[in-house]
Amino acid sequence: MSKELGARIRAARERLHMSQAALAEAIGAGNQSTVAGWERGRTEPDGETLARLAVILKVSTDHLLGIDDGVLSLPADVADLAKDIAGLPPSERAVIEKIVAALKAEDKAKVVPR
Repeated sequence: MSKELGARIRAARERLHMSQAALAEAIGAGNQSTVAGWERGRTEPDGETLARLAVILKVSTDHLLGIDDGVLSLPADVADLAKDIAGLPPSERAVIEKIVAALKAEDKAKVVPR
């Protein structure tokens, strides 16, 4: 059993402000004790459940398994924003890129009104 997997499940769940019971319901895993067992490292989800967990928790399966520990998991609101931006046409994404570049620049007063 992997306590690291459980810790990653818990961290991702908590980042979304989701209870164990809510995650169990969303995944169809029975009840809260199933999720608690995963998080404590007593049991592990099977491969299909792990894939569903990744979707629900908005992380990759690699992240849950600890394969990409160096990769930052994005907060849900940032991931949602990234999806919105990805859906824009290239010309509009270019505008967003310019805004971000300006925000990162020294003189933010030109971009962000005070």
